[in-house]
Amino acid sequence: MDRHGRQVLVALTGGTIASAFKGASALPEEAAVDRLKSAILEFFGEKGLNVVLKEPWGRPGYDSSDLDPGHWVELAGVIREAFEEGVRGALVLHGTDTMAYTAAWLSLCFAGTHLPVILTGSQFTRDFTPEDGSVNLRGAAQVVASGFPGVWIYFNWKLIPGARAHKARAVHPDAYVAENGFPVFFNPAWGRGGEEHLPQAALEKEWRASEELRIALRKGPNAAREAAGRIRWVFCAPGSTPQFSGTEKYVGLIGFGSGNAPQKVLEQIREVFSGPGKPHILACSQAEGDVKNPNAYHGVGIGTLAEGGFPVWNQMDYPLEFIHSLACFAEVVSPQNPDRILERYLKRLRREAAVK
Repeated sequence: MDRHGRQVLVALTGGTIASAFKGASALPEEAAVDRLKSAILEFFGEKGLNVVLKEPWGRPGYDSSDLDPGHWVELAGVIREAFEEGVRGALVLHGTDTMAYTAAWLSLCFAGTHLPVILTGSQFTRDFTPEDGSVNLRGAAQVVASGFPGVWIYFNWKLIPGARAHKARAVHPDAYVAENGFPVFFNPAWGRGGEEHLPQAALEKEWRASEELRIALRKGPNAAREAAGRIRWVFCAPGSTPQFSGTEKYVGLIGFGSGNAPQKVLEQIREVFSGPGKPHILACSQAEGDVKNPNAYHGVGIGTLAEGGFPVWNQMDYPLEFIHSLACFAEVVSPQNPDRILERYLKRLRREAAVK
């Protein structure tokens, strides 16, 4: 344990930033990881900080499209162990495709943390011209070295809150937006001077894992994978007819406007789940902006399912990435009473409100 708080964790999970450009595509490559590791050690060495380097899933890691909630649990465990051993910040290098999901999960596991947990990656490999990985890597590392608290994605000179992150662009370096929120723009003052002087609060305050994080880690990766399997997402498109198994515990309806869905979809849900044990309905919308209102129209909309005894939860103004991670978290941590987790962030629709 570094009792002077001069250590930071760097977790290498894979992704484009750990890949090399091979003709028409980018592929994970051990040599690229070696170069990445050298750049990390050089940067933090310049700041007088020691690096605890972890590769949770080996080298060169995974494409982030292959990461699932079980991997989220494993990554949270790596960060928790490092913090309990005295590390004062974490940098996670991650693929961009599912980075927002991982950030949302970590924002729940490390809610209110006084230590930095910063995720970053790249849209292009570091051997490609032009490339964005070097800027993102050094910027994110500087934020960690400065002790900026909380869970964030650092990308293209901006910090995006972990619970608000949404990947809005497929290949552009400005990949992420803060959905219904605001980014924190990089402050050049963070990069001035020689050795970093981490805030005294970060150095002196003892870090403790929350009870919910301990529960998630105790249950383990397989429990998280099983929990995700009980969530069914339905993207409502005109004329589409989804199929349900009847065993779902959560149904996420990605509807229209404030939270409307085709009547035949709602009727099918009522028919399939006509008995007891109705699933939680996550009332979401393809309209990304604003706070949603699934009760916006009399007699129609996802909110009408509340009349039939379904627990209906308003997406509010969170991105879908956060809603999915939240449902996984609630099912892992409190499967018998997920309401106590969901109600911290979402609004449950009342039956009487649905018939106004």
